[in-house]
Amino acid sequence: MPPNPFPPIDPAKQAIFDIGHAVGDLAKQLYPDGVEVPWSRDLAKTTAGTRELLPQRKPIFEASFAIDGCYCRADIMVPRNDDTWDLYEVKSATKVKDVNIADVAFQTHAIERSGVKLDRLYLVHVDNSYVRRGDIEPEKLFHAEDVTSRARALQPEVESKVAEMQRIISGACPDIAIGTHCSDPYECDLQDQCSAFLPEFNVTQLYRAHKSKIFDLIERGITAMVDVPPSELSPDQLIQQCAIASGKAHVDRKPIRAWLDSLEYPLHCLDFETMNPAVPIIDGTRPYQQIPFQFSLHTRDREGAAPRHIEFLAESALDPRPAFLEALQTIGSKGTVLAYNMGFERRILRELAEDFPAYGAFVTDLDGRFQDLIIPFNQFWYYDAKQRGSCSLKRTLPVLTDTTYDGMEISEGGQAMREYQRVVYGGVATTEKERVLRDLRDYCKQDTAALLDILDALEAKLK
Repeated sequence: MPPNPFPPIDPAKQAIFDIGHAVGDLAKQLYPDGVEVPWSRDLAKTTAGTRELLPQRKPIFEASFAIDGCYCRADIMVPRNDDTWDLYEVKSATKVKDVNIADVAFQTHAIERSGVKLDRLYLVHVDNSYVRRGDIEPEKLFHAEDVTSRARALQPEVESKVAEMQRIISGACPDIAIGTHCSDPYECDLQDQCSAFLPEFNVTQLYRAHKSKIFDLIERGITAMVDVPPSELSPDQLIQQCAIASGKAHVDRKPIRAWLDSLEYPLHCLDFETMNPAVPIIDGTRPYQQIPFQFSLHTRDREGAAPRHIEFLAESALDPRPAFLEALQTIGSKGTVLAYNMGFERRILRELAEDFPAYGAFVTDLDGRFQDLIIPFNQFWYYDAKQRGSCSLKRTLPVLTDTTYDGMEISEGGQAMREYQRVVYGGVATTEKERVLRDLRDYCKQDTAALLDILDALEAKLK
């Protein structure tokens, strides 16, 4: 047997799975008299356990069916007054997606071929208008959407698609060219392996190019960015191509100079960290609402001055937002507030002003002082081929400076969010909590120090 080509599940993907399990467990509370089929790697046990429960005519969780090479575990099956059942598929998303309908259609196929009659088919998803007040109320947290007609309409296709998938599984690994299917409906874990033939500076890095255009180029045998006909490139993409061909960074000094000169001192470099739990953990918040729990602020009072650093990190399971806003007022009423991709910080602040109107005037003033450090890069006033078509902070920083996030215990925002929730709301040992909080401070501080480093590097490029 060939080695497994799939990479191990990374923490980000595991977090998605964990959210799904937590949401699924909450949905079971909608039917307190329900019974669950225990999980077993022996599929015969789960299907036999389901058969034993069906005659009891109680809601069943994780009902399992296997037939003709198809296997499914239904989240919830609820008996109706007759001999039929309603099927409820639970998703942690906030709306029904086409791929979810296909999931229900497949389950319907497997269940009904196993001899169980289904009546109504539902997709249960999180209602993001729900606001937590006290204990979670599952009947308000979830919305069940009837998708019977949509899933039934797919039934004629299911059998042929199942046969096709079984044929592929039983045969040799198919030789399929990369394309839009690599990320639709989900990102394929083998994209890096399948794209290994592409050169270092390739057409997938074309800035803001539609995927259909990228794969059309590849189908035509054009994989290197330098080989794309210039007539097919946008002005920004032409800059990319020229930077690769020349081996030199593109620097448009005049607009960079004008933009730098527009910044007012004291200059405040600001960055937020937030969490957005699927199931709200703080009263007064909604599912997936962004809750800021940390900020870092580097302030340079005048050009060339050493920066001052101020930080805030909520350490308890209380609502962090009031203390966050109070601490943020140390920013003062003068000077430019600089962020990277500032839309995020501004949106968080506006939501805070809605929830805490006493801070409305402060937030309004702050909002009007923002400038975005991404501008010199997404306007392509500066571009280096080593950015590989990205204007992100973590791509521009190492290109312009000697600084990277390599080796940091926490090195990206998703990890910061997961680790914060784990140690503040998860009940870990004090020493572990202190270690993670220290790592969070280091990470957020790095984000705002990076803004100053990039500013200094841009200044140096103009000399």
